[in-house]
Amino acid sequence: MFELDLSRCPICQTTRGLVRQIREVQGQHFIWYECPECSSALMWLGEDRWIYQQIGRTDRQYLLKRPLTAVELQALSVATPPVSAAPTYYSPQSEMSDEVDDGPEEIDAVPAPTAPPATTGPAAVERSKGVPRSLVMAVAIIALLFIVAAIAIIATQL
Repeated sequence: MFELDLSRCPICQTTRGLVRQIREVQGQHFIWYECPECSSALMWLGEDRWIYQQIGRTDRQYLLKRPLTAVELQALSVATPPVSAAPTYYSPQSEMSDEVDDGPEEIDAVPAPTAPPATTGPAAVERSKGVPRSLVMAVAIIALLFIVAAIAIIATQL
């Protein structure tokens, strides 16, 4: 039977090691590797083929029921950096005291929003409140084409 030697779990990257089990189902023996951290279960299909029967992390569900080789599993266990419990940008806050202060609390006043400075001259961009300029131009061009077509029809009728 084939042995799998992984330094880390390909799913959660724990170094605790995978637990090897042999299960018998309907008279057939199956080799399973389970991760104690994420509860993922990897089953040996034969030769150099492995398949995840259960995956303990939602971001790795795409690996479920997908045949993998030992080399692919090794690459997964090495390529992905371990996931920490807290993101790197997270900094724990100091502990809160149990004391209750019933005194008045000062709240800083929030300044009222101010309008952006108005610019003048050719650099200033004015937003029209009505119909966009491109729509007005399109309607004017269509009207002009109708007038030209009407003149052409009248000229051929004379």
